[in-house]
Amino acid sequence: MSNQLSRRKFLGNAGAVTAIPGWWSLLRGMAHNAVSLGGGAAASPGTADRIVDMHVHFDEKNRDFISDLLKLSERLNLTACLLTPFSDRKVVAEAAKQHPSQIVPFGSVDLDAPDVVKQVEELHGMGYRGLGELEFVKKPYNDPSYLPVYEVANRYGWIVLFHTGIVLRSKFDEPEDVASGRMRPIYLEEIARRFPKITVLGAHCGNPEYEWAAEIARWNPNVFFDLSGSTLTKMQGRLADFQKFFWWSGTEWHSPEWKVKTPDGDLSAFIKIVFGSDTDLREIESVVNQYRALFDACALPAHTRKMIMGGTLARLLGLPDGH
Repeated sequence: MSNQLSRRKFLGNAGAVTAIPGWWSLLRGMAHNAVSLGGGAAASPGTADRIVDMHVHFDEKNRDFISDLLKLSERLNLTACLLTPFSDRKVVAEAAKQHPSQIVPFGSVDLDAPDVVKQVEELHGMGYRGLGELEFVKKPYNDPSYLPVYEVANRYGWIVLFHTGIVLRSKFDEPEDVASGRMRPIYLEEIARRFPKITVLGAHCGNPEYEWAAEIARWNPNVFFDLSGSTLTKMQGRLADFQKFFWWSGTEWHSPEWKVKTPDGDLSAFIKIVFGSDTDLREIESVVNQYRALFDACALPAHTRKMIMGGTLARLLGLPDGH
């Protein structure tokens, strides 16, 4: 959705074996290129610790949005995966061509639109790198009527960002055909297994179904989640509880890609999380700090922090080292 009103403020006020080798190489590359991401202020431009934000909504009502985003990108050393309504596709495509290290275009489409497949093909032709945020669906995500969209995304090896869990309500005095139950994280499992070339990314880690989200990510190497939304605010006093959901670090209870070793031992289960803000541009830095509070509460190793804040997405998107 467009982010004229901060989504965070709104909420606060109201194993496919054949896929494993590729992911094994991805994770090994991350481990070998690990760089410490410490606490404190966000990294400045020119450092290796570029943040890649999977969840930035294009605000078509703000005429200065692109210029504001570029200024923020310079200050925080940030690349934004810019979730773009189909009607604004040309503006963002052009901005991404001019600023490829700062803007990666993603198309927000209505899965229930009669011409949605045609829209997706057009987005690909314009240089878009994936879809998202998919949300407000009329049927569960795994409904057969949506499979043609996933088939196209699978053909292009795209990242697809799905809203998962509780969803905001924009109309309080009118009927709405909206239900969080259609967007549960459990539906992403079938999509990930049917379409192994899609990187399935769930926004909000299924809030509040964190346990389901984590278990689905555990057994599917092409599934990741972000922690955008209200989660890190409501759980700020018990962030260590996430160790109960992402519990399998250093154990045998994991899918084969976890056998990749690093100098610190087995990879942390937390590499199944990526950074996503889903907020007003002015509040992104506060979300960075919330993620860092989570890292400290769960005692995450440096290479895991690096992967979460940008390493995973940089490699999935083929961004140059240092982006």
